[in-house]
Amino acid sequence: MSYPIIFYMLSRLMFAMSLTLLIPMIASIHWQESSSLDFLAAIICSLSLSVYFSNKGKITNDDISIREGIAITGLSWLFASIIASIPYISGHYMPFIDCLFEGVSGITGSGASVVGDIPNLPASILLWRSLTHWLGGLGIIVIFIALVPQTGIRGLKMFEVETTGPTESRPLPRFKATARALLVVYILLTFILVALLLICDFNLTDAVNNAMSAIATGGFATHNDSIGHFNNLPAEIIIMIFMLIGGGNFSLYLIAWKRGYKKIFTEPEFVTYLVIFAVISIAITVNLAATTDLNLFTALRYASFQTAAVISTTGFSTTDFDSWPAFSKYCLLIVMLTGGCAGSTSGGIKIARFILLFKMINRIVKEKLNPNHIVHLSYDTNEQLDVVINRTSRFFFLYIFLALMGALIFTIDGLPIMDAIVLGISAIGNAGIAYGAANDFSQLNALTKIVCCMLMVIGRLEIFLFLVMLKPSFWQKGASW
Repeated sequence: MSYPIIFYMLSRLMFAMSLTLLIPMIASIHWQESSSLDFLAAIICSLSLSVYFSNKGKITNDDISIREGIAITGLSWLFASIIASIPYISGHYMPFIDCLFEGVSGITGSGASVVGDIPNLPASILLWRSLTHWLGGLGIIVIFIALVPQTGIRGLKMFEVETTGPTESRPLPRFKATARALLVVYILLTFILVALLLICDFNLTDAVNNAMSAIATGGFATHNDSIGHFNNLPAEIIIMIFMLIGGGNFSLYLIAWKRGYKKIFTEPEFVTYLVIFAVISIAITVNLAATTDLNLFTALRYASFQTAAVISTTGFSTTDFDSWPAFSKYCLLIVMLTGGCAGSTSGGIKIARFILLFKMINRIVKEKLNPNHIVHLSYDTNEQLDVVINRTSRFFFLYIFLALMGALIFTIDGLPIMDAIVLGISAIGNAGIAYGAANDFSQLNALTKIVCCMLMVIGRLEIFLFLVMLKPSFWQKGASW
């Protein structure tokens, strides 16, 4: 373990966070808001950490190992979450735990908000909430590698660790070129969505904030009743499409850019993703039309938007889905578990892992029926498939186990059992929605909010990074890994 390299990288990251905080600070000065001092406090804290790490850090000629990559990535998310919370803490907008919750929820792309009256927040604070989504959506490490030239080959392990999903994939041979290309696509999609929302009569503040939240599949909105506040069908359709785009594999978009758009619709995971969205949307539409007073068109409008918001783990809403029939809420729970595609900005288990698990189950069934028959599995990966499947099985077990352990603590804190289970799944899946007593995050007890923060970070790190960092031997210099 080379601590000087870790400190050096963290110092650069904290400096980059300081520069990012300048954006809402300049906006607050332009809008003549008192929140400029809140951002100044966050900048001072971030710069102080940068200087501290810089004094302890040193760049060397040694290649960064997987241990350093894990440590840098894990610590980056930890410190980024703390820095994201400081503007709320400095401005006393909420109690301390709520400020921490809002910062963690923002940077991890969860979108669970504890703000009671969102429109009353300063516009610059609203901008910061959405900006934390935007930074955390693609991944602070990916953005850092793309923009900071000093990362060099050291960023490779950080890039691999940051990648979400069961397999590692790079559409371009050079990882730095991949990071930059991903960032270009990310920025381009954001600007396109802002322009389209402006055409749909959104004002600039609403367009920018909701666009960053949608493309990052975060869910922080500018109004308490989320996108439903606007009652704007064209905007809902556009946001729904971009939420689905955000839940897709961004590396696949780069491949389609190079080889043609048809490549997107030949990729099994993305096709499965769209099929699940369509099937669940239709099922909820039929259920709503049959059991409520909604007509078929309105039921489809609500069902398709909410399904897109949940499968992409964005968490936007256009209606009170908590009052829906049990069947519809159960359908949303299913897509909350699946999440989007590997390599996306969404949370959840990821469609690719479910495909691999079903392939594994199919092989086991066939081998039981025909013991002498060898069943071969195929999947688009350069890694050994058995290794990928074993890794996926372990991830699935840990994901459900941690969600249920979180739910156990929530029941101790007073939540009904089913509401607690959904909250546990939502927190670790960075979905940002819950049912029943947990539907209003601001009313949760302090212990529940703290556990939610932990689950949100664990889910964003895809579990194994967090568990590895808990081992004392991981931090020992002489330990063999």
